Amino acid sequence: MWKGKFSSSVTIVVLILCAAANSIVKASFEDEVDIKRSDFPDGFLFGAATSSYQVEGANLEDGRSLCNWDVFCHIKGSIANGDSADIAEDHYHRYMEDIEILHSLGVDAYRFSISWSRVLPSMHFLSPFERFHCSCFFLSWVVVFDKHTRDHGGGKFGGVNQAGILFYNKIIDSLLSRGIEPFVTIHHFDYPQELEDRYGGWLSHLMQEDFVHFAEICFQSFGDRVKYWCTINEPNLFSEFAYERGTYPPAHCSPPFGNCSTGNSDVEPLIAVHNMLLGHAKTVKIYRERFKSEQRGVVGIVVHSFMYKPLTEDKRDKEAADRALAFNIAWILDPVVFGDYPPEMRHYHGSELPKFASEERIILRDSTDFIGINHYATLYAKDCIYSSCICNDSSCTKGSDRAIRGFVYTAAERDGVPIGEPTGMARFFVVPRGMEEIVEYAKKRYLNKPMFVTENGYSSPLNKVEDYHHDVKRINYLKSYLAFLARAIRNGADVRGYFLWTLMDDFEWVNGYSVRFGIYRVDPQTLNRTPKLSASWFRNFLSNCSLNYVESCNSISLMNTDESRAQSE
Repeated sequence: MWKGKFSSSVTIVVLILCAAANSIVKASFEDEVDIKRSDFPDGFLFGAATSSYQVEGANLEDGRSLCNWDVFCHIKGSIANGDSADIAEDHYHRYMEDIEILHSLGVDAYRFSISWSRVLPSMHFLSPFERFHCSCFFLSWVVVFDKHTRDHGGGKFGGVNQAGILFYNKIIDSLLSRGIEPFVTIHHFDYPQELEDRYGGWLSHLMQEDFVHFAEICFQSFGDRVKYWCTINEPNLFSEFAYERGTYPPAHCSPPFGNCSTGNSDVEPLIAVHNMLLGHAKTVKIYRERFKSEQRGVVGIVVHSFMYKPLTEDKRDKEAADRALAFNIAWILDPVVFGDYPPEMRHYHGSELPKFASEERIILRDSTDFIGINHYATLYAKDCIYSSCICNDSSCTKGSDRAIRGFVYTAAERDGVPIGEPTGMARFFVVPRGMEEIVEYAKKRYLNKPMFVTENGYSSPLNKVEDYHHDVKRINYLKSYLAFLARAIRNGADVRGYFLWTLMDDFEWVNGYSVRFGIYRVDPQTLNRTPKLSASWFRNFLSNCSLNYVESCNSISLMNTDESRAQSE
């Protein structure tokens, strides 16, 4: 009897604590935050970001060739709901409308990427595996394209596609004529499928030279007007999903991470990142030697940046959180700042981690002018070096007890309580303080090298109709994250810009169109752009109005889609 009462009491206490914790999370997110543009330094760049594959569409128009994602999207079961980016947001044909939207918002800069396959199209022949899995319609499309590329050549093995050059020239010139700075990413996950078929893409050292060639074409064609360059977007995230989990092309993995037809999840991510880092360093070397003196631009690299907090107060979990940062962020940034991988990785990976030759360390060291930080969320970290030995501890399984994961288990919940309010993306929970903490981490580890927050945004929970227009939670997210960013800057962090992800709802990789980050809604049938409440808020913020109530800036009207289209015409 006493035991039963005791158990009931404990259950009630736990429920009360959980409810309180959830209330605290909710309150911390929804509390009004007063943040203004004037809270940031003079010259600070505010902008919005997209990437070519996620918005352009026109996948086989004007000489563009197939990229890795074109083929992957048409393999059954690869993308949620069978979605593809064949049309996407049709930015290729609507770019002027989208630039007018950017102008109406009052942004200083626009971060976008260059389609490798549009600038350097290449001949592509589908493998038997691809032909078996791709749709009949897609195969007929490819036959037409194969004939075109045989007739015209392509890529490094052919010529530059002048139609692709013209398209990006029009974007750059249109932005500059409206006072918007182009902030260009050279490689954002997509590359010609031919490079995968010829030698295995980023698993081959040959990819380094093809990337450098592509980057050089970009510098020659656009560098007289582009002053901000990002070489590669999120090498850490791409290698994890493409070569460890197998959910991005080329879909390589091995157990316990997944069941792919080929791959080695413990080793291939390391090889791919090694080639990406050397491709980055060689690109920066060429820019500094051949282009910088005349073009006077800066070149950086972008890293996906979760913040990690210890799951418990145990010393081992605190060490695990530090290790998680090293195995995810320092993995990319230590080499381009200091010339080698973090010592934490050397210690645990041993000979599996590739080595840089002495001449490679020289070109790697200080090969980034700035650090690009893509930050959305914070996770808990738990040690799996010692915990994996504990009986009945199932958390350190499915790869968390391996070196490729840093012997760290990461989670978004502790004792059933989420670390923050959930969003439409798994593991992307709202923890605004994480923005300040990740910037502080980079500031300390990399001697306050200049930084840009190159992505930050909110994905609405799935099937929430209010997100179509009245996306108050997105506004609260942006306000709170910006407030913590401003505090980091006041504390001395050299952050020089912030890019909201994203301008409009887009093709979100394997999630297709089911995940929405945009401040503009794109109608799936008409592709018309409609501003959400967050677009009005962002416009008001950039005009330095009070952010507590959008209504306080009613005098400032947001140009609607029809007006934008009229101006573009």
